Amino acid sequence: MNRGARRGAGFTLLELLIALAIFAVLSTLAYGSLRAALFNREQSLERTEQLARLQMAFLFLGRDLRQVVNRPVRDTWGDSKPPIHTPQQAYRLEFTRNGWNNPAYTRRSTLQRVAYAVKDGSLIRYSWLMLDRSDEKPTYTQPLLDGVDEFELRFLNRKLKWSKTWPALNQGQEEKQSTLPVAVEVTVELAGWGRIRRLFPLARESE
Repeated sequence: MNRGARRGAGFTLLELLIALAIFAVLSTLAYGSLRAALFNREQSLERTEQLARLQMAFLFLGRDLRQVVNRPVRDTWGDSKPPIHTPQQAYRLEFTRNGWNNPAYTRRSTLQRVAYAVKDGSLIRYSWLMLDRSDEKPTYTQPLLDGVDEFELRFLNRKLKWSKTWPALNQGQEEKQSTLPVAVEVTVELAGWGRIRRLFPLARESE
């Protein structure tokens, strides 16, 4: 009777140790599963955010390129620059576009000079307040996309031939100042995403 009463009063030391060991194993498994779930969620959110930024960058590029117009500009030295060209210096691409919104109805043109460049792994959009600028420094700077390893361009001319620069090297001086490409192919290489290619046709009225 006494021996049975002592057994019903509580757990033995061995039973307590076994219970603690089982609890520790279950806790470890649960923590590992929770940690993996949180890590996957964080990775998914990062990729979703980067995808949203990538889509936004392509949205800006497409909107700008569809509005390209045949309007050369003059730089700070008074030299004429083509409507669209690849400077191969500070910027990867520079051009004149139409359709610059003017919600405040200020006295300015709807034409705008914009440029794209990659700096420290970021794709950046630049724009100027004036077309024929007296100051080479851009008026507006807008980072669009991080983690850019490569930013490549190809231009399709009216003869359906591709060129990596614009104006093409075989064009004459008059053609360089007046001819626009039919389309622009943009290839972006992102860390963890690989190479992503988009083709942007120019507006027909600019041909």
